[in-house]
Amino acid sequence: MRLGHFEALRPLCPACRARGQDRPLTLVAEAGTDSDITAGVLVCRDGCEQAFPIIDGIPILMPDLAGWLASNLHLVQQSDIAGAAAEAVVGALAGPDSAFNIVRQQQSTYGHSHYGDLADGSACLDVRGGAVSLLHTGLGPSPLPPGPVLDIGCAVGGGVFGLCAMTDGPVLGIDVNWPLLKIARSACDTGRVTFPFRQTGVHYDRRSGVLPGENHHKADVWVADALALPFAAGTFGQVVSLNVLDCISDPVRMVAELARSLASGGGYLVSTPFDWASHATPVHLWIADTDGVVKVLEQSGLKLLQIQEAEWKLRLHALSVMTYQVKIFTGAQA
Repeated sequence: MRLGHFEALRPLCPACRARGQDRPLTLVAEAGTDSDITAGVLVCRDGCEQAFPIIDGIPILMPDLAGWLASNLHLVQQSDIAGAAAEAVVGALAGPDSAFNIVRQQQSTYGHSHYGDLADGSACLDVRGGAVSLLHTGLGPSPLPPGPVLDIGCAVGGGVFGLCAMTDGPVLGIDVNWPLLKIARSACDTGRVTFPFRQTGVHYDRRSGVLPGENHHKADVWVADALALPFAAGTFGQVVSLNVLDCISDPVRMVAELARSLASGGGYLVSTPFDWASHATPVHLWIADTDGVVKVLEQSGLKLLQIQEAEWKLRLHALSVMTYQVKIFTGAQA
């Protein structure tokens, strides 16, 4: 966790925030440097007294911390396999339906979507049809509003680094997926991204490349819940949410939290392929179409400026790519 991000964003207790109470968190650092905390806790001393751990440089700020740990602790404790050859043996013997290979599939798909072709050893943050290209389509060349920037559902972090190139301020990515966030965390720390890259079946190789520029020092990533953002109202000058709306349990509440966290005059980008699934979002909360999203945005006090459409491509393996037509909504705090 970047100390500068902690000081600039002044995070609140997510458990208290979920109850509508703003209680600041106190940092108790156990390991790190003058600028980065690798281990410690964030404590709600003025409220519920819950402590939230910082593990491998990632603070875990979930309102139901026990529930998140029950579902994810095995992933947190899973160590990386250093050698590609050893990883290949483990993956082949574990089988395609193992948790190990399910995680690698996600990392491969989103790694490629965010970082493109790394064959030349450098990361492309605007691969055609990739996640970051949606960011550039929606925001264009104009400078972002002043203030910190939030990327909700940042996955492996390509959008975070893309946003770093658009602003002088701090950029924070949040997600609840630990294996994806680990890739982003490593890139924040080293300026280099590495991820498994699926060919076919359980055959993977690795892709690795250097991020363009020196902007990764402005980036940080945290585990946090989009439905209970651990920040005071008006914290961010720009908030981005790429293709999260249709894979969250309460999309209306997510938009309300986005609007609450946005400063007066701040900008937003929300995109969605409308690929709803009942295991992620109860059917009665699905938003049917573009008009429905516009209504939700306006009811949350957000002004809509533009609706665009762009392709979003997700590579499953060497012979399979899914293509979505994504709607991109951009606007400002009314």
